[in-house]
Amino acid sequence: MKKIIPLLIVGILILTGLGAAAIPFSKNAEIQTKQNRINTGSRGDELDQSMTSYDGVLPLGRTNIFGYYANLSIAQSFKPQKEIQTRAQFLMARNATTLYPCYLAVRDTLTGEDLTIIAVEPDEFPLVSGTPTEEQLAWVEFNFKDIKITPEQTYYIVVYTANITENYYWISGNGTNIYPDGGVFLSIDDGNTWSEFTDADGCFKTYGRNNEAPETPSIDGPAKGKVGKPITYTFVTDDPDGDEVYYCINWSDGTPEVIIGPFTSGEKATANHTWSEKGTYIIKAKAKNVWDKESDWATLSVTMPCSYNIPFQPFWERLFERFPNAFPILRHLLRY
Repeated sequence: MKKIIPLLIVGILILTGLGAAAIPFSKNAEIQTKQNRINTGSRGDELDQSMTSYDGVLPLGRTNIFGYYANLSIAQSFKPQKEIQTRAQFLMARNATTLYPCYLAVRDTLTGEDLTIIAVEPDEFPLVSGTPTEEQLAWVEFNFKDIKITPEQTYYIVVYTANITENYYWISGNGTNIYPDGGVFLSIDDGNTWSEFTDADGCFKTYGRNNEAPETPSIDGPAKGKVGKPITYTFVTDDPDGDEVYYCINWSDGTPEVIIGPFTSGEKATANHTWSEKGTYIIKAKAKNVWDKESDWATLSVTMPCSYNIPFQPFWERLFERFPNAFPILRHLLRY
C-alpha cells in the first residue's frame, strides 16, 4: 500500500474534484456515540471478517494532499458470515489537530441509509505527529448497536470525519495481501461519489454472532377456571444469546393471538384471559427474540368447568371455598 498511496490520491483528485462541505455525511440523523451506545445480547461475539496485514496508511479527513485540501473518506466492503453484527475495529491513529469524532457506519449500499452508526471521540485514538509507523497505530473499536444482516451479502463499512481543515485521522491498509471478499472505496465529496480500488484493502476486523432461537417457554397457571372470570398465566423462557424476547399467545377460543413484550431473557411475563364458554382449551405460547428467531410452541390444557349461570352460584362458591375438601359429588355435578 505504501507504493500505491500516491496513485490512489491522485486518481481520486482527478475523478471527483475537491469537496468542501462542513458537516459529516451521516445518512442517519441520530448518531450513536460511544457514551450512549446500546448493544443487545450477551456480547458473546466472535471474529467474523478481517484483513490485518499492514502495508501503509492514508489520511482520513480534511488534510493537505500534494498541495490540495481534500476530505478523504474510506469505505470497505465485506461479506459477513454471522447473522448479528456487533462491532468493528480499524488499525488507526489521529493527528494532533484532530478535534472532531471519527464516524463508522454500516450500509448495504455505499450511498444508502445507515444500518447502524457510531461516533468515537479523538481521545480513543493514539496521538501521532506526522505519518505514523505501524507500531504507533492501534486497533480502535467501533462498538455500534447490534444489527441483523443477511450472511454472504455484501455490506460496506464507511469511515469518515467532519470536513474541517486539519481534522484528520490515519487509517491503515494493505496493497499486497488482499481481502478476498471485498474492496476499498475512497471519496472526497462527503460520500456523494465513490471510486473503487481493487488492489488495496483497509486493515479491519468485524465481529458477530449467530442468532439462536429462544428456548421453548414454560406456561404456569391454573388448569381449571370459571367461565367469565379472568385468569392470570405466567410465561418465561431463556434466550441463549441473552436477547430480549416477545411472547405470542393463542388462547384457542377464537380470539386473536396476542403478543406481549419485550422482556429480558429469564424474566417472567404475565397475561390475563377470560373464557366465555365452558370447555377444554389448549393455551399455546412461543417466544420470539428481537431478531425474529422463534421457539417451538409450548402448550397447557385448561378446563372451564363452571359458569356464572348456575343458580345460587355465589352461595355455592362461598360454600366450596369454606369447605375445600367437602362435597366431592356435588362439586362434580356443578363442575367446580
